[in-house]
Parts: sequence; C-alpha cells; structure tokens
Amino acid sequence: MRLLILLIGLLTVGLVAAKSAPGRMAVRYDNFKVYQVTIETDLQMEELRKIHEHITVHFLNELAGPGRTYNLIVGPLFQRSLEKTLNFLEIVYKVIVEDLQKLLDEASVGDDSHMEWETYHTLDTIYDWVDQECAAHDYLECKVIGKSHEGRDIKGVRLSKRSGNKAILLEGNIHAMEWISSATVTFLLNQLINSEDPEMQRLSEEYDWIVVPMVNPDGFVYTHEVERLWRKNRRPNGHMNTTGACYGIDMNRNFDYHWGGAGWNIDEPCDHWFGGEEPNTEVEILSLQDFVSSFDDGYIRSYMAFHAYGQYVLLPYGHSNTEFPPNYEQMQRIAAAFSDAAAEVYGSTFTYGASGLLNYVVSGAAKDWAYGVKNIPFTCTVELRDKGTFGFFLPSNQITEVGIEVTAGLKALVNKAQEEGIFD
Repeated sequence: MRLLILLIGLLTVGLVAAKSAPGRMAVRYDNFKVYQVTIETDLQMEELRKIHEHITVHFLNELAGPGRTYNLIVGPLFQRSLEKTLNFLEIVYKVIVEDLQKLLDEASVGDDSHMEWETYHTLDTIYDWVDQECAAHDYLECKVIGKSHEGRDIKGVRLSKRSGNKAILLEGNIHAMEWISSATVTFLLNQLINSEDPEMQRLSEEYDWIVVPMVNPDGFVYTHEVERLWRKNRRPNGHMNTTGACYGIDMNRNFDYHWGGAGWNIDEPCDHWFGGEEPNTEVEILSLQDFVSSFDDGYIRSYMAFHAYGQYVLLPYGHSNTEFPPNYEQMQRIAAAFSDAAAEVYGSTFTYGASGLLNYVVSGAAKDWAYGVKNIPFTCTVELRDKGTFGFFLPSNQITEVGIEVTAGLKALVNKAQEEGIFD
C-alpha cells in the first residue's frame, strides 16, 4: 500500500507558502489539525490503512497494529470527512493539536546568533559551536567523518582525557524532523565538556565519548528551509509518483542487519519509512559505519541513538518480538537505571525493553547493527519527550528540561553499565 504522505496533499489542499530561502518555498500548516486515534480491532486497523484512498492524511506513526494510538495530520478541507469516517468505524479519536502551524511556530528556530539550549538551531550554528569547542579543548578530536549526498559535512567528535578508557557513542538526528535529537546530543556533549557537576566531570575523565550530532544534515536543512515534516535523507531514490521524483531513504531502516524483514511501508519508495532497495545504500550511514569501524574492536561499549518521540529506551532487537539478545536481562537492568533516574527529575517516565516488543517490529536500525554486527554489548534507541501531546514538534522551551532529565538518566545508565561489567 502506497501512502503518498503529504506530497499530493500539498497540491490538493492548496497550502499557503512563504519564502524561506532563495528559490525555495516553506510549507505551512495553518489550521491543520493533529488527530490521535485509538485502534482497537483488526477491522479498524485495516480501514485506517486504507483511509488515504479518500482523505489526504499524513501519518506521524508507523501503523503497527491494533491496541495502539496513532497521530495523523489532516488539513481543513478533509477534517469533516475524517471525523465522519472515524465515527462510522467507531474509532475513538481526539484532536490534540488545533492548529499545527501555531505549534510549529512555537518550536521554530529562535535567536540563532549563538548556541544555547533554549531554542532550536540551524545546522550552521550547531556546527559552528562544535568547531569552537574543538578549537578550545585539546582533549577533543574532531573530524569530518563523511559527506552527505548533497555534500554537507558529517562531523564526529571524540572526547578522550586519558588513555585506556572504553567509549560510549552518542548518535543524533538520523531522522531529519526530530530536532530534539541533535539538541539533546549537543546538550550532553556540552555537559561533558563544560559542566561543573563533579559526576559529569568524572564521567568525562573515566570514559571516552564519541558523538555524531547530525547523521542527516541534508534532511535537517530541508526541514528548516522547505518541509518541517521531512524524515528521510534527500537522495533521489529512483522512483516516481504523480508529483514527480521521490526522494530519500529512511536511514534507520537501511543498516545491514536483518534488513528488510519487517516494518511499516519500508518497501514504499515515496513513503516516510522506505528502507531502500537494498541495505547500506546511503552514503551517510556508510560514513557512520566506517567511523564506528575505525576504532579497535571492543573499544566502543555502548551505542546510544537519540530519537523522538514516546519516552522509551528501546533495546535490541527490532526485527522480532520473540527473539532477544543473549544479555537482554542485563540490558534491561541498565535501561531501568536510566528510566528511574530520568523520572526523578521532572517525572517523565521512560518505558524500556526490546523495540520489537514494546514499539513495533522493524528491521535495519542502527542500534541493532551496532549490537549484532559490531558486537557492542549495550545499545539502545532513546525516544525522547513526549508521549504524543507535541510529538515531533516539541516546543523549544522544553529543550533544557529534556537535556537535564536525559543527563540524569545517562549518569545512572553508565554507572549501572559499569556495575554490570559492560566496560570490562
């Protein structure tokens, strides 16, 4: 089944557009609503999968099955039709965002003159800050680990204050629209470099830290200049639909570990979640993999990918809900330490467990590749705030809170991992 996602909808409903960059138009969502629907039966699930055939709709979540809630965006021309359809199908729903554009404005880039964690920033500001920190501290080794499809730098930072340490890798913004990801990863890096907290200073002394804050620079720039809801990278993928060429691969579906075995619409080239024609096709993830592989085996002991949203610590595996890693119980104990510590700060609860069991079955994710191919003994995907109220469009006034609660969780996670022998 092919979801045309928003591309047809942009033409159908005549969205208002405004200049954002020379030669480009920024999509707007004035009076678009975000609906949250609760799917209880297989029949309701089947009908929801087909709803795009008569209503222009943008799904924000993979449609995994009944017993879950899903968020979808609908423009003003189709809202009455959607509500009539949902009522007919006896699908419980509520409107969680009345005007999506207003929410996007609240989560937009503010004063971008310098790096801080009270607003979102452009790629240039993020990279300028990385470069400044690298120039200021001799224990930071910074390099361009590769180039994106459109030729932008993919940067990696290695923090190492003493020889013999084991390393923890933090990965950010493989999905373009998840701005809170790179905001959180850079917050953590800043804490490791500049915090006066004795515990953070200790962690920066006793462990090496490898940080890739922006895996998907092309998609990230596109979300700033053209389409805030873009998820994939920006390579033309060789397919067409009625709007023209289809772009992008969901790079967290493209890693060569149980690639292509499962996942919502991973084989639909014009959809959000297209995993590619084959694994390892994207230069961005090949650059990331080569960077990880450039270090000695056994050096990186934890790989943490940061995403939005849902407040989860998702463990391997993603490709199955019946198969689990040999040290799954150990990883659960480590994830529990993160969850407990993060909740103590603002009460944000993080559910933990195998992603195929808790979230949905999907193949080709970075954390599974890191565990299954690189033999890194603790890997996870941290799905950040929130649980759906704002979703991918978390207001910027929550960035610092997210950073603080994740910092608390990270401290507890590393200490528990040490206790469990992960760094031995």
